[in-house]
Amino acid sequence: MTRRVPLSVAALALPLCAGTAWAQSTLTLYGTVDAGLRYETHATDYGADGAPVNTRSRLRMTREGGMSESFWGVKGTEDLGGGLQAIFQLESHFDLRNGDPLPRDGSQYMQIASVGLVSQSWGQLTLGRQYNVAMEAASLAYGSNLWADYFNAFKPEHTLLAASKTNNMVHWGAQLGDVVLLAQYAIGEGEGSSRRGSQYGVGVAYAPENGPVKLAGALMRTKDDNTNAKFDIYTAGAQFRLGESATLQAGYIENRRDNDFTSFANGPFSAVDLAGLGIISPAQTVDPSIPGGFSKRRMILGGITYKATPWLTLAANVWFTRQRGYTSDFDGSASQYQLVAGYALSKRTMLYAEIDHSVYRGGLIGAQLVGINAQSPTIARTQTGTTVGIRHTF
Repeated sequence: MTRRVPLSVAALALPLCAGTAWAQSTLTLYGTVDAGLRYETHATDYGADGAPVNTRSRLRMTREGGMSESFWGVKGTEDLGGGLQAIFQLESHFDLRNGDPLPRDGSQYMQIASVGLVSQSWGQLTLGRQYNVAMEAASLAYGSNLWADYFNAFKPEHTLLAASKTNNMVHWGAQLGDVVLLAQYAIGEGEGSSRRGSQYGVGVAYAPENGPVKLAGALMRTKDDNTNAKFDIYTAGAQFRLGESATLQAGYIENRRDNDFTSFANGPFSAVDLAGLGIISPAQTVDPSIPGGFSKRRMILGGITYKATPWLTLAANVWFTRQRGYTSDFDGSASQYQLVAGYALSKRTMLYAEIDHSVYRGGLIGAQLVGINAQSPTIARTQTGTTVGIRHTF
């Protein structure tokens, strides 16, 4: 199976100076339907106020999907002539258990919503809700399980990549041979200044289609909605081909946060959302000036993928996270491990099985370090999960 690359990256595969004529207008319907059964130890149930109610072992059909999230989308292009194309993309995620859109409050009915232009000479410019450059850098080289859709339910790095998507974004990208250049600016919605609540960043990747090495990195800064407080992301990594059947990837992600960064509507992340993710303390939802939350997070991730046969893919992944807080109760660490097997029944249908184990210490207990909107964070020191399921792409 090949990974589904974000449109903002995939469209850059067109050589900027090519003389080949583009096709006329196209419209593509795409998506993934994924259903999994997951068993978790120390699964935590939460009340309406977000407080934990109880902890227990649990078997359930996964809400977001199993190996990957369930989603559908439509994207299109129109040839405008003179080496110029118009493009758009709309994508919505849903809960396969009951057909509800995700998230349930309807705040992001379309997870991706963008429109723009592609030029053979100047690259691609798009506007709307899109993938941020930190997410794109990881998806080009060193994210976990790139052999499948890069939206797996168990994906700790998504939390450190600012949940992958941002509203109100102006995004530019261009490809020069094997080098991809990325830049973004999300216009803030904070009162009094467009800089409040803004997000800007740059990324670069060396990503030959069949080369032995891929490299990528990105820098991104997010501003609080109400203050000049900053949340910075630095990330870089590499992928190495080991013969014809194996690939090895490794990456580093660092988050740095000012104490009074407590709200980012372009995420969209209210103070309550950030507290639920373990980024700020519950007390800061009332008074952002109170010391709390983390000041610095560092994650090292790595993995190996082995294509045992044309139909069977095996993978192993690790994540090691360290956190320093503004108060000692937010100092902590996490170690997470995963084994995955995928068996392709066809080019579009896969059976899969996965097992993961997480060990949390200190301030990372209760943090949502399994992937945005995935399994509920546990309030125990350890958690083991296993998932089996089927997914179909179209």
